[in-house]
Amino acid sequence: MKLVDPILKSLFILCVTTVFLVAGEGVGESRSHLKGTVSVEGGKKLRNLVVYLERVGGSMKFSAKSHQIRQKGRQFQPFLTVILAGDTLQYLNDEDKEIDHNIYSLSNTATFDLGLGPKGSVLEHTFVRQGKLNFFCSVHKRMEGRVIILPTRFFSILEQPGSFILTDVPPGKWKINILVLHKRFKSLSKEINIDAMGDGDISLDLKVVRK
Repeated sequence: MKLVDPILKSLFILCVTTVFLVAGEGVGESRSHLKGTVSVEGGKKLRNLVVYLERVGGSMKFSAKSHQIRQKGRQFQPFLTVILAGDTLQYLNDEDKEIDHNIYSLSNTATFDLGLGPKGSVLEHTFVRQGKLNFFCSVHKRMEGRVIILPTRFFSILEQPGSFILTDVPPGKWKINILVLHKRFKSLSKEINIDAMGDGDISLDLKVVRK
């Protein structure tokens, strides 16, 4: 029988406990799933609705991540990317031919010009402010992409009105919003309180109405 050094065993237990605390944000903390539907006044089929949660009376810390957008066939793929403030977008020139691309934005949320990137190159930008913006390629006038920068990673993108789910939401008071890109519509937000002892599904009905 192979004996384990007591010191190494203690270090192993400490490491596992630390990982659990970081991942779970608290020993024994329960999580809930938010399920629901989004309906639009007049039955209009609005695209790219973003349902997201925002902590009321506080904030959560999330680790920064990198996300990749491909430039292929003179298009940004995907067209829409949702990230967190502090995240980085990497623009990969994945063209089959020797085609250069440029990425720039003149938005108040973030103004940048990443210059020209040849085939195979990766240009990147870190977004520090919440909001939304469109970015373009100065070489190809029809190339356009969009990024939405949120305060949370609890979000769901709906290609059209319908059902959504937000998983593993910790307890606390939250505001649930819908980011609507159509200028003539707005969302009706709701505040919800998730019980620390609750563990299961919470159902919601959300509405988007005309301004």
